[in-house]
Amino acid sequence: MASKMLNIEVGEHITKVCVCVKNRKSFRIVSNFMFAPPPESVSDGQVMNPTALAETLREKLAEHGAADLKQVTFSVCSSKIASREIMLPNIKESRISTVIETNASDYFPVDMSGYTLANNVLERVTGENAGLRVLVMAAPKMLLEGYMQLAQEAALNIESIDYCGNSQYQVLRAIQSDAVTMYVDVNTTTTFVTVIDGGIQRLQRSIAIGGDEIISTALQFSKREDSEYLKTLSDLERGTFVTSVMTGETRDECLSRIVNGVVRSADFYKTDHTAKPVSKVVLMGPCSHISGLKELVAAETGMDTEYIQDLPGLNIIANSADSLSSYISCVGSLVSPCELLPDELRRQKKGKGKKESSSSIGSAVAFLVLMFVIGAGLTGWAVYRYMTATEENAVLTEQRDSLLYVNNDYDKYIAYKTTDDNVQIINELDDLPNARLKEFFEELEMKLPKNVLVLSAFCDNDGVTLNLSAPGFEEADNVISQLRAFTSLGQISVSTITETTDDAGITEALFSVICSYHSLEEGGED
Repeated sequence: MASKMLNIEVGEHITKVCVCVKNRKSFRIVSNFMFAPPPESVSDGQVMNPTALAETLREKLAEHGAADLKQVTFSVCSSKIASREIMLPNIKESRISTVIETNASDYFPVDMSGYTLANNVLERVTGENAGLRVLVMAAPKMLLEGYMQLAQEAALNIESIDYCGNSQYQVLRAIQSDAVTMYVDVNTTTTFVTVIDGGIQRLQRSIAIGGDEIISTALQFSKREDSEYLKTLSDLERGTFVTSVMTGETRDECLSRIVNGVVRSADFYKTDHTAKPVSKVVLMGPCSHISGLKELVAAETGMDTEYIQDLPGLNIIANSADSLSSYISCVGSLVSPCELLPDELRRQKKGKGKKESSSSIGSAVAFLVLMFVIGAGLTGWAVYRYMTATEENAVLTEQRDSLLYVNNDYDKYIAYKTTDDNVQIINELDDLPNARLKEFFEELEMKLPKNVLVLSAFCDNDGVTLNLSAPGFEEADNVISQLRAFTSLGQISVSTITETTDDAGITEALFSVICSYHSLEEGGED
């Protein structure tokens, strides 16, 4: 019988818990529930007070009959986790991690000693530009340590730690659809957008807004306490409750930032995929059923909009389509987690394996001793075997001593093999010299708008990675369009654009642009 496991996504306002069972290629949600974590115990996916959160978690597990479950997989949703899509040569999958670790500082221009890396192969590209599309994730070790402390306080054993973006993708990729579909996961503080085409992820971005704005407004207007947060979220799914506490204009204003984020994501995807744009929007998440949201998304995007539980072919989640909407990250972390395990946890798991092995050996020895006591007739045979083994050991020891000189040759071989592997990695990633840097910066100085700030720039042989700040999405799109027209660049790719608004009402869009130079053959005359 398949064993049950806890799958948990910790959030600032809502923590989701699933009890799941994996049966070969399908997964079944046995039970699920949500609860509000203690105040200030979680911030942007980071566990700030593991003791308080663990106490509440143990109480909720006991209430739902899951106190005896000890194995847990966490799905972490936090803006502190950086992700970047890269292209690698067609190398063996066993070498992907080595290549990524070797070039991590090229992908993320920060001190990588404080981060844990993970990766997921999105696609094997064939044809002229053959290679591997790989999503690389970097999670701060401090963030992961909070989950280790939470598990320790709650007496749980961590099986794995996954990134919520990967968790969702592992489920969504199995949904059969001929249309390019945008899946929108609406949570309380974030909205996660994933574009899938033929089971392949084409775009994934996080929008720093969720249902909390309209939930907080409803709490204020209905004069409810913060402890009624989950109840208010549930009531907002009923149009009669919404109209009883706020006007239609107030509701639309609270939901407008979510809708605008979805529209801009669709437009951004269309700039790189004009031949096959997004044609359908699928809503999911605990805030996706808020009254009026579906209709607003459909009206602003002009696309068919539906809920994920209404889709056919959700066979991967047996008898659990309704639960899938809110718990997709929890379930997806069971499918194929990206293993954001800190080094300490990796060592603990290895040590546990050794301990279990030692325990098995001890049981075998005890059994042999018991057999020795019971079967007195085996004593003579055991002594004979011991003497024979001793003689054989002496012969083998003598042969070993005569071959000690081989150690030096073996050490030299290992050193050569290590050097040869490193040279092969460098050869695969080697490319033409950086011949366009001066031309690029001259264009950047002339054409970059004054209200756009370059926070940092990292240059290598392939091009330049810019971290930029713009007054908003529209200005960010303008900068991206300008960069595409640079004569010094062959192509650019853009990471997730995060838009934030401070207390003064000033909007800022932060994003990274990977600018690749023209190769010398296609770059024209210098």
